Amino acid sequence: MAGVAVAGVAVGSVDTRSMYSAPTPVGPNRPLPPLCLAGIVPRMPRLPMPRPRRHRSVAPSRGAAILLLAALYGCASATGRTGTARADWPWTVPATIADSIQTQAIAPGVRWHHLVRTGAPGLMRIEVLDVDLAACITPQAIKGAPTAIGRTTTSRFLANLPAADRGIATINADFFSFTPDGVPVNLLVADGRLISGPVERPVFAVDSAGRPHIGRFTAAGAIVNPRGVRVPIGSWNRPSNRLVGIVDAAWGQTLDSIARPGALQLIPVTGGSAAATRYRIATLPSYHSGLARGDTLMLLQSDRASLLVGDTVRVEPSLAPFMPTQAVGGFPLLVADSAYSATLDKDGAVSFRDRNPRSAIGIGAKGRRLLLVVIDGRQPRYSIGMTTRETAALLRDLGARDAMNLDGGGSSALAVRDPATGTVRVLNKPSDPTERPVADVLALTGRCGSVPPAVTSKDRSLYK
Repeated sequence: MAGVAVAGVAVGSVDTRSMYSAPTPVGPNRPLPPLCLAGIVPRMPRLPMPRPRRHRSVAPSRGAAILLLAALYGCASATGRTGTARADWPWTVPATIADSIQTQAIAPGVRWHHLVRTGAPGLMRIEVLDVDLAACITPQAIKGAPTAIGRTTTSRFLANLPAADRGIATINADFFSFTPDGVPVNLLVADGRLISGPVERPVFAVDSAGRPHIGRFTAAGAIVNPRGVRVPIGSWNRPSNRLVGIVDAAWGQTLDSIARPGALQLIPVTGGSAAATRYRIATLPSYHSGLARGDTLMLLQSDRASLLVGDTVRVEPSLAPFMPTQAVGGFPLLVADSAYSATLDKDGAVSFRDRNPRSAIGIGAKGRRLLLVVIDGRQPRYSIGMTTRETAALLRDLGARDAMNLDGGGSSALAVRDPATGTVRVLNKPSDPTERPVADVLALTGRCGSVPPAVTSKDRSLYK
């Protein structure tokens, strides 16, 4: 198809084959999706029409030609031409956000926007998944391993999802350590199970009502001794030599030389209705590595005046401001309450804030809309990447009220599944020679649940 003008931006020739055509090369020569949807409406050419005569209509052959051309352009059902959305999609992509915009539905409630910027400072290619959480879409944090250790590629995370979860897409999530390999830097909660604890960095989280949030979390809850004294829990699966904390089997690591001295065991007490939360404090033998196994917990930096060896205690760990059902970490905060983060130009080293491949997540439409974004980079002839401030501007322009940067560089990847064939494909072109294994991902699944209620002004920001 020849190039056409689309909603005020120029769009080049488009290969109208499916985005899942096989083989599908990754890179600048890969097939692009058909146009349409989300207000991206091709400008229909004006056809020469005969001057109408009384009592005569357009000849059938010319009417057929009009219908054929409309079908070829593929967007005859869209309404309007600039800044107007289809009747079945509530949001638009601003025409000024890129020099080329192409959009395709990849699942009910999920639209893929392929954006290209060609002006200064250089070529940028951006992949956006625009998600309507009211369309039976559930964000799901995935580790892919029983403990905090381990890495898997973003596409493999999606391919490994059980069929019952109806996986749609995955995006790489938190930063991670290489020793031990694959431990998330920040909070990870998968289906209500805390795997790694929080640090002083932002988190994308889903509450028990299905509402998405971006904010900071801290360990909370308490250990209650037999005398009724509540000792606050300061860390959970994030060993510290400064805070009273607990470590469970999900951490999957031995205690290091800093956390190990003075550590105790919390051995579960069998029997009784409260067996799941009642433990007996015991010494940790010198030969013990400090690895928590089964239901036994490690107790760190215990308050020796309140928590005594031999005590039977209740352990009630939680997180503040709430215990999420799903959570992944990121850094830095990009946008809060539609304003750029006050520390945006100070967070991280200069090289980190500079132009790099990026992954990011945003929330809009009072919690109903989710934006998953990947910007390719470090490939001058394909895409140069973005700074953290440019990424924040992009997310805000797309409609995010709150947004957070995710791990980037060679980790940046956005994978989708063809619902017809089950084929998994990476939409972007990662900067590493091969797709990098990552610690965790955020997946979009077709798990049906209640429609998330709107986030009110009272609980919108977790930074207040």
